Amino acid sequence: MTASLTTGAKITRGVLTLAAAGLAGAALTACTPNEQPTSAPGTTPPVVTGNQVIPGDLVNADDVPAEPGSAIGTVTLLSSEGDSVGAASFVALGSSTKVNLRVTTLEKGQYKVEVRTGTNCDTMGEKFTGTGNAIAGGSLPGISVNDKGAGSANQTVNVNIGELDGKAMVLLDGTATEPVACGVITAN
Repeated sequence: MTASLTTGAKITRGVLTLAAAGLAGAALTACTPNEQPTSAPGTTPPVVTGNQVIPGDLVNADDVPAEPGSAIGTVTLLSSEGDSVGAASFVALGSSTKVNLRVTTLEKGQYKVEVRTGTNCDTMGEKFTGTGNAIAGGSLPGISVNDKGAGSANQTVNVNIGELDGKAMVLLDGTATEPVACGVITAN
């Protein structure tokens, strides 16, 4: 009698273990997304959320650099005190150029963006000197800065990147004529 109780208990435990494993497997299968595999080693397609990378962008929302060679020009925008307030990258699109601009430490509001004929961002007091006037086709519609001081703009200008090299890019607060930030564009 003892032998049949032990054998019955072993069989019951075995059946319960297989049933539990089957339930766990079914539960895990239900949680797996229907994503197609990719050719990248060890990955499936990533889940894309939030701010997306723009081709030629300097840094996306996850602080991952752009693909090498996609940006053919860059500029760092500085305040008149020399503090970095943003950056832009430039990508050639035939005879035009796509400008990808991000700012991070400006006051909330609307800003005009211009590429100017000047070739430096020297300061005299709190004013930039040497920025010149807006070049033809070099004015962007502008950028909105939120209450956290951040904003971004993406615009195509009808200017070749070679014409932008060495020129000053400025940000102007609203209708002001004096830039609040400036940087000199460097084309690769």
